[in-house]
Amino acid sequence: MNRIKNIWMHKALCSLLLIASLSGCKKFLDQKPLNSLTKDEFFKTEADANSAIIGVYNSLQQCNEQFFRWGEMRGDLITPNNASDPVYLQQFDNNSTLSNWSEPYKLIANANIVIEKVPSIPALDKNFTEQESKKVVAEALFLRSLAYFYLVRTFKDVPLVLQAPTSDAVNFLLPKTSADSILNQIEKDLATAETDIPVSYPRALDMRGRVTKGAVNALQTDVFLWRAKYAEAAAASKKVVDNTTDYQLVPPDEWFNIFARKNTSESIFELQYDYQLQELGRMKAISDAYILNTTLYEVFTQENDLVRGLNATYWENNGRKFWKYAGLTRDQQARAIDDANFIIYRLADVMLLRAEALAHLGANEKNEAATLINKIRQRAGLDTSDFINETTPVDVFVQIILKERAMELAMEGKRWFDLVRNATNEKDPEILLSRVVTSRSVANRAQVRSRLVDIRSWYLPILRTELALNPNLVQNPYYQ
Repeated sequence: MNRIKNIWMHKALCSLLLIASLSGCKKFLDQKPLNSLTKDEFFKTEADANSAIIGVYNSLQQCNEQFFRWGEMRGDLITPNNASDPVYLQQFDNNSTLSNWSEPYKLIANANIVIEKVPSIPALDKNFTEQESKKVVAEALFLRSLAYFYLVRTFKDVPLVLQAPTSDAVNFLLPKTSADSILNQIEKDLATAETDIPVSYPRALDMRGRVTKGAVNALQTDVFLWRAKYAEAAAASKKVVDNTTDYQLVPPDEWFNIFARKNTSESIFELQYDYQLQELGRMKAISDAYILNTTLYEVFTQENDLVRGLNATYWENNGRKFWKYAGLTRDQQARAIDDANFIIYRLADVMLLRAEALAHLGANEKNEAATLINKIRQRAGLDTSDFINETTPVDVFVQIILKERAMELAMEGKRWFDLVRNATNEKDPEILLSRVVTSRSVANRAQVRSRLVDIRSWYLPILRTELALNPNLVQNPYYQ
């Protein structure tokens, strides 16, 4: 039975790579993918390598909806139109569609093929250099790392697949690997990717839509911070913040254009969608299904945040609907086509991650953390928090940064991960519990707290179909 399943997965995943490389993300490269490649003919030329990495980016496009849902829906900033939504109530079982990890694993499978096969091409195609080969592999390493980072933060322990689906001998029916081991692999892969990836590209489309050193450093910052490796996170984020040539905060009157337009100077890495290529990101449709939670509305109101609040993050339209990915202008011109780019990392995000890391280090670092926070506030037209300095306790910095990240990054798929990270690293579950519980209706608060008080519930269950397919998988502890 295992052999049959391995053969089926092998054929399916190889087909996925070829199909993906022939469809989306064509805009990344001037050379179009060939449309008559067979498995045996593949991976012999530079064009094959380019087609293959396009396929990996295309796989990433298919992950945006799940990445958003995993990072935002369980948090305290959004409320579904359907008040009985099980996600809103933190009510999950092994049939929950939120637990579907198939798209990230397709991305991982396609990345693995590139990582394994592309290094052999320079020996066959003299026009494709070792350096170019390493760059393509570095892109695939980053994209695989990104997928695994989302999986680890969502499920904790998951199967670690590092082999390409090119042999029937490959065992895809793997047991779970510990989160720490997967994070170690991510750190290793990102270190390799950083060496071989370019700093920049000439075109904005490539600069913001393909992997650069800035994107690698941003992901490294996030990974290190998740593991409470504060010095390492500070070092990685410094590389991004110091690169003022490629990354600048947009001015206040351009803040909404980060989302309404595409590939601004603030963007580090964003998923590209183009309706002319039949690429739809669905962020507009998702925005229509949620309203601004009252707790976030009160923060915007108390701060009188005119840059990021009304008609920017949200608008008043039969309820406070999210506007970031649904609008084209601040004067309520809606996006006609659902092809908004989905931003994975932008400069303001990394600046606040850096502030979080620095706040856990020395006095000088705390001063810089305060400066970074105040730069974000000044850009939003808000008063600076002059009371934070080298003597400010870490827990105060955590509270302030969480508030700033709520106003700056709401609806960008960050909030749940922010809460889990800080509650875990500070060994204070109330950081998460207090925010999530009070964001729910009074009638639901006791029920939500009773589920979240067990920190094992912060990770999703494994889907029943995955457990049936792979007998080596074991359900996550809270759901057993």
